[in-house]
Amino acid sequence: MIDPFLEPDRGDISVNVANERPPFHPHMSAPYLREIVQKISPDASLEYFITIRHPVALLASYYKFFQPDEHSRYNFDSRWAGQIGMSFEHWVLNGRLGLNPNWKRLGPDSILETNLSPLSLEAMAMNKDESWAVDHIFRIEEIDKASKWLSEKLGSDVQPQHVNQSDDLCLPPLGSEAMSKVRLMMPFESELYGI
Repeated sequence: MIDPFLEPDRGDISVNVANERPPFHPHMSAPYLREIVQKISPDASLEYFITIRHPVALLASYYKFFQPDEHSRYNFDSRWAGQIGMSFEHWVLNGRLGLNPNWKRLGPDSILETNLSPLSLEAMAMNKDESWAVDHIFRIEEIDKASKWLSEKLGSDVQPQHVNQSDDLCLPPLGSEAMSKVRLMMPFESELYGI
């Protein structure tokens, strides 16, 4: 949504940019983004926002696109076995995911690489002291609120560009043990979505 408002000579730090150091990632934790922006422009007065989605939908999308094998290695890992090695529910209960060292350094200690909590809002948007590193949280299902807010901030009509490739994804059913694990790993969004 904000791409048209970014200065071309400064680049878009929300997506991968070739030859950037440090390399940027299309998903980045807010504390790390704030640290980078602070180095680039120490006097910048900015508001930070994040969009979130239902935690089970987030997990299902990650599972679908990165296809964990039985060792929680993903298709972006050179050691990946080449196929999904566990059911979605088994992955929610037993899967794990690494965390960018800079995100880990700046994020809460409750984020563990022994489970899927690195995908949580807490991992992406909380500081080490568990305070929020973002000023606004928008649910993806209510993207019109983010669009309206940005339009007011920027003084121009901002329309969301649809880039999510998981539209056809239905929420897969999970048993009570797996849902408890989701609530444990993703407490804020679980509460926000009433699960």
